[in-house]
Amino acid sequence: MTKLTLIVLSVTSFVYAQTIDSNSSVLHRKENIIKFADHLFCEKDYLRSANEYLRIDEALRGDVIDFKIALSLSAIGDYSIAKNTFGQINESSAYYSLSKPEIMKIFFLEEEYSELRKYYSAHNNLSLLQSESPESKLYFVSYLKDNENIPSLQDFTRPFNLDEREEVNFLHQMKADPPSKSPITASILSALIPGAGKIYTGEISDGVIALITTGLFAFLAYDNFQADHNFRAWLFTGLAAMFYAGNIYGSYSSAQLYNARIKFEFNLRLDSFLKSKNYFIPPYEFCE
Repeated sequence: MTKLTLIVLSVTSFVYAQTIDSNSSVLHRKENIIKFADHLFCEKDYLRSANEYLRIDEALRGDVIDFKIALSLSAIGDYSIAKNTFGQINESSAYYSLSKPEIMKIFFLEEEYSELRKYYSAHNNLSLLQSESPESKLYFVSYLKDNENIPSLQDFTRPFNLDEREEVNFLHQMKADPPSKSPITASILSALIPGAGKIYTGEISDGVIALITTGLFAFLAYDNFQADHNFRAWLFTGLAAMFYAGNIYGSYSSAQLYNARIKFEFNLRLDSFLKSKNYFIPPYEFCE
């Protein structure tokens, strides 16, 4: 290899290295990181968008980036860090007021309903409960999820607009007076009339079968006692007693299952309503 060739190769390697360094420097510039992170954020690739935003030095981020980091972390279920990030936004920032409903939303998703209400009381004037704010709506809706005494229907529905009020009114009534069945009542009914407890809980066919089966074995026991067929009589008596006791226990369990199904359907409807309304938080304009 000639000396000229070595010189050319050395120069080429140097230029290539400089080009790589230059491109790398461009890619690591703050504005380019933000552009890429914003693209990931709008594509709902929240894990990668959070990682990209976090590459920016904390002193250079600004409230809008911190807010997007918190939104990304909340979206991927990293609620603790998201809550802390929202909480670090300064009160003088335009994003401070936007962070409060997001924090309350996280409390809701964490099923920390009493903490949600404490947070509202600490960061909002209670006189604002009647305003149509996301915070007020989340405050009231939290009562649908726990066992605290629910506010009156008039107070409860006041913050909601007309499009929301019909569903909220229904959910309030379901919570305040659920169409539940008493397991004790179901048991007593089945003790008096076999199968009546099942009919009470809506399992009409099972109730009718329980009545017929228990009645049939009781009749067969009685008929065999009358005919002095003691073995068969006691056999049918045992079967009748077994079906009778099972019918009482089954009615008790049926009422419990009925109530569990009512609660499940209620929570499913409430969660679907909240998701359709994005927990009453208006859409942001970051990706328009």
